[in-house]
Amino acid sequence: MFSGTLFRSLRPTACTTAALAFAFCPTVSQAATPTGPAPLSSGVQWTDCQELIGAPVDPAVADCATHRVPLDHADPSAGTVRIVMLRRRAADPETRRGTLFVNPGGPGSSGLHTAYRAERFLDAEVLRQYDVVGFDPRGVNLSDPLKCFRTRTEHDETMGGKSTVPVSPDEVAGTLTAADGLSAACARNAGPLLPHMTTANAAEDLDLLRMAVGEERIAFLGFSYGSLLGATYANRHPGRVGAMVLDGAVDAQLRSHNGLEYDRQRALGMEIALTEFLRACEEAGSSCAFGAPASRPKFDRIRERLREGALVLPDGTVMTLGGFTALVADSLATPSRLPRLADTLALLETASRAPVSALSAGPAAEDPYRGNDSETAYNCLDKPYPATPADTWPSRATRWERQAPTFGRMIAFESAPCATWPYDPHEVERHPGPWNATTDRSILVIGNRYDPTTRYAFAQRLTDQLGRADLVTVDMIGHTALGLSRCVDDITADYLLGRGGPGQGVECRPDEDPFSG
Repeated sequence: MFSGTLFRSLRPTACTTAALAFAFCPTVSQAATPTGPAPLSSGVQWTDCQELIGAPVDPAVADCATHRVPLDHADPSAGTVRIVMLRRRAADPETRRGTLFVNPGGPGSSGLHTAYRAERFLDAEVLRQYDVVGFDPRGVNLSDPLKCFRTRTEHDETMGGKSTVPVSPDEVAGTLTAADGLSAACARNAGPLLPHMTTANAAEDLDLLRMAVGEERIAFLGFSYGSLLGATYANRHPGRVGAMVLDGAVDAQLRSHNGLEYDRQRALGMEIALTEFLRACEEAGSSCAFGAPASRPKFDRIRERLREGALVLPDGTVMTLGGFTALVADSLATPSRLPRLADTLALLETASRAPVSALSAGPAAEDPYRGNDSETAYNCLDKPYPATPADTWPSRATRWERQAPTFGRMIAFESAPCATWPYDPHEVERHPGPWNATTDRSILVIGNRYDPTTRYAFAQRLTDQLGRADLVTVDMIGHTALGLSRCVDDITADYLLGRGGPGQGVECRPDEDPFSG
């Protein structure tokens, strides 16, 4: 999985030393904000990453740089935003083809570590011939991070009543109050960058990065939300696309015109992935801890027990309905986590009810606020949501829960801050389409049949929406496929190295079965 934590709306974005992000967290004093007019640099000066981003990067492998882009591309005099990049240099400079930009999705995920550890998803021959450049998009991580709170205390006081899966009237009220509080905090604290947090602006930034590194055409690899960034770029600058791979693709048309329906269909896609997991687990028998007999009824009973109250696992871990739902969603996105998910489900079957004392809040967090609110900002400006009264949210959640029993309620409340967002998506610079601009080369789209995050139907639709695209289908559970299927890796390598594309109708399988023993 390349998109970091999947469900972060209304909860803080943790700054951790996890494998998918560099362990560098700017403090409040370090976090830059867009300033007054400043000259745009005409090129890139690569330097030691340790000095620039404070990360343990091998200087023999990679270096880093910053590049300034306009805060407002329609008004370059309005100030600039600093974009931070990491370049993993081509292993064989003699055969170097150019620069491959990568984006891990989110929106709001850092691309620095993605580029540095590109061997996880790119063929060795690709790494020999391409510089791989990852970057933090505007407002993300080190690129003038967008922060809606000045202190962690302010965050916790505002968001304390939020529930991941609100069920009771008090939980619903607390979640909606937190959503309104987040919107108000962003209006109050986020600064001049807030109305410019759109994929259209990020695509224009990407074009300036392309020019800055000296490439006439872009080579781009986008995971998950990164597929929207790639599709947006391809339709704004079709003549500058050299090669483009979109893995775990979104439905660009639906996402850009109807945020609610897009989210409802996401919830349905998660249920499809869950059904396949339970089917595969039951078929695996003793190889899956939650296997036969009848995995689905057992799963439903666990969910309904958690709806009534938290459970405690043998190791003392307290599992709430919200924690359970997020755990299942995150595990379905990452195939290597599926056996562990089965183990946890088996333990929950016989778990006892958690005492009320186990649900008390932990110690108050200390200042300063180290979160980043870019994901909510991108989503609320890119995905139009209606400005609806608060009392419509519970009824919507109930309807969605009937259609998607495990995930519908969580997804229904995810977008709640967007109902009161400070800026109207129709009044900012965004790209709602069209999506059918023709590129010189066909764009390579990759979609997993059982992707819980960007469902397979989204990849099919994006392939049809783009002016020229080929779809590779992968018969697997999980979000994105590169690095998990030799078949996909080989097709992508051939495409990036100019040896041709797959054409239509190609299907691949993953390298490993999660329950193969």
